[in-house]
Amino acid sequence: MRWRAHTAKAVAEGIEAAVPEQDRGEIWTTAGDTAIVWALPGKDGVVLADVHAPGLSAAVLWPLLDSLATDAGWSGSWQFSAYAGQERMTQLAEHVQARRVATKMRIAVVEVPEFIGIRLVPMDDEDFSAYRAVADEDYAQERFASGSEPTIEDSRRVAAAQMAELLPFGPRTPDHRLWIVRDRDDRRAGILWVHLGDGEAFIYDIAMDADRRGQGLGTQTLRAAAAETARAGLEVLALNVFGSNDAARRLYAREGYRETEVLWSVPIARA
Repeated sequence: MRWRAHTAKAVAEGIEAAVPEQDRGEIWTTAGDTAIVWALPGKDGVVLADVHAPGLSAAVLWPLLDSLATDAGWSGSWQFSAYAGQERMTQLAEHVQARRVATKMRIAVVEVPEFIGIRLVPMDDEDFSAYRAVADEDYAQERFASGSEPTIEDSRRVAAAQMAELLPFGPRTPDHRLWIVRDRDDRRAGILWVHLGDGEAFIYDIAMDADRRGQGLGTQTLRAAAAETARAGLEVLALNVFGSNDAARRLYAREGYRETEVLWSVPIARA
């Protein structure tokens, strides 16, 4: 089955499908409009933004997508999101056993119990320098393990650039809070980094020191992050879990965090 390319305007005028809010990417349709795809090609692959194919199962739709990649000359990987309640994308991911790149989760802070047994101490310059010495590499390794970049060197470059952009003034960067976590005996237990945004807070990093894991301190640190969110007048705390970190995702789910979006990736198969 061959595919035809359209502009977003053509879709709006003649095809009964959801029209992208932004005039980005490409619209492709099969003969008879059996399937309509909104795609955003890039250098590393294609973002599959939306698929309109009522009546077609995932088993039937994936070969069609493979044929589309061949017709369009695409390579790399398909990248797509499955939002909560969006069964179509979830079914596609399950059918091809796609790689879970990341999971976005959130919780209303009023649902979070009070934390006990720890306290948060703001990082000073020395603390921050020690944190950055290991955080960039840890972040790069997580990105590489999740498939975000093709090589570890690429992931290291991206990680360093993103950290520098997010924290240009170190621990004094506006709206960012970086803490050392200490237990009731004032022993160091780990770190916490939260951004206070517009309407919600976001956990950029939470990590317990290797010798302090498995003691419940991570759970209490999560709860402390929720308390700081509430203290800032915000109602929602969100976070992002890399796909390879199943243990963290299970912890957050036990604490009541709900999945709002899952990012998937699967190699493009040329038909």
